[in-house]
Amino acid sequence: MDHGLDLSAGEIVIEGSCVRPIDSAPGMPIVGTTDYNRMLVAAGKITIRDSEIDGSLLDQKMAAQATGFIGVADLLRNYIHGLGSGIAIMNAGTERAVLVEHNYVTGLVAWGDPAVDGTHSDAFTVRDFDASVTPDRSLVVRNNRFDSDSGADTGAFFVQSYAGPIDNLVAEGNFLEGGGYQLGLNQTNYPYSNVRAVNNRFTGTGWGPAYVQGGPGWTQWEDNHLYDPTGSDAAGDIVAAP
Repeated sequence: MDHGLDLSAGEIVIEGSCVRPIDSAPGMPIVGTTDYNRMLVAAGKITIRDSEIDGSLLDQKMAAQATGFIGVADLLRNYIHGLGSGIAIMNAGTERAVLVEHNYVTGLVAWGDPAVDGTHSDAFTVRDFDASVTPDRSLVVRNNRFDSDSGADTGAFFVQSYAGPIDNLVAEGNFLEGGGYQLGLNQTNYPYSNVRAVNNRFTGTGWGPAYVQGGPGWTQWEDNHLYDPTGSDAAGDIVAAP
């Protein structure tokens, strides 16, 4: 497909597809689930699996200002590359659980001066995931490879309560690499709660493996290590809780 996808109608499965747009709008997703006319969350479940989101046909500025996916969906075994950022769970509503598993985000690009009018890159980010209405909903981000190495990187995995509360997040078994911080936890406009990081591997490049800014910190921090290909389960030095 040579254009972006609006999945806000819900009850949609995308499978075995390649989305490689020839243009995009600044700040907008290539694939999204929000009805931006009414700012509504998609009414039904969305799944994207075994697919590719490719920014290679966009010019550098257009690509850098785009994110592969923004919204709320199950994302399984997808390859996302050539864009400013990869996956953003945002405008996630209050109802559905989400699984993000076995995705590979890499080859991110930047444009301009990030301190002025340029872009910032995240391979994966979550900006809201509110469980106040559905207490048992969860966001499980498991066994992904997130590489943020555009040169203007916030980081590989960035948790920031910018658009709403973030509850019941599990970050498990991910390989995190690139610039910035590999795993950031930032409380900003809203609180976060019950956030767990277990058995992740970090390259430790950029500014380092992990940081916490604001809020109570990780509810559970266990078995997180620097990546060492010679170690058992690729586990090098342990990464202390930030």
